[in-house]
Amino acid sequence: MKDTLSNYSKEANFKTLYEKYYAPFCLYAKRFIEDRHLREDIVSDVFAMLWRKRDEIDLKSETVLAYLKMCVKNSCLNHIRHLHYEIEYAESYKNKKPLYELAPDSVYNLEELYELLYQSLEKLPENYRIVFSKRFFEGKTHAEIAEEMQLSVKSIDRYKQKVIEILRQDLKDYLPLLFIVCSYS
Repeated sequence: MKDTLSNYSKEANFKTLYEKYYAPFCLYAKRFIEDRHLREDIVSDVFAMLWRKRDEIDLKSETVLAYLKMCVKNSCLNHIRHLHYEIEYAESYKNKKPLYELAPDSVYNLEELYELLYQSLEKLPENYRIVFSKRFFEGKTHAEIAEEMQLSVKSIDRYKQKVIEILRQDLKDYLPLLFIVCSYS
């Protein structure tokens, strides 16, 4: 019986809190967000989060408003941060030219891509080249390569990661295409 009364009082307290402070917090959110509908969504989400966590959070009447204010402010700032991220991504995507537009001679055929790969591989230490060749061209597992080279599987993994790092730097514009080509070879 006490639990039922406790749940009822939590629900009643939450309803009172929502009815009393929803509109003021929507107005507070206007400091950060101009769009009325978006502000209302953000404040609604904060109240929904508070409702979902009602059993986990023990908010005292003297701290609940400060907590809600902090949550609304952080939600607004997170939304703005996310918008900036989307805008930056869209700008970088818009400004990045596709591989085929880089220069008239920049479109490589399969042989030229392999040549670029082999030139980069030639710069690597011999063990790195062997691991790369056995893994990507011969399709061997790390365990098989480790056994053949009498090294640990961890060493093989480190070699492979280092090769990928180096190739990523050398062939940054062509690496995804090269891995696709290597996987079908």
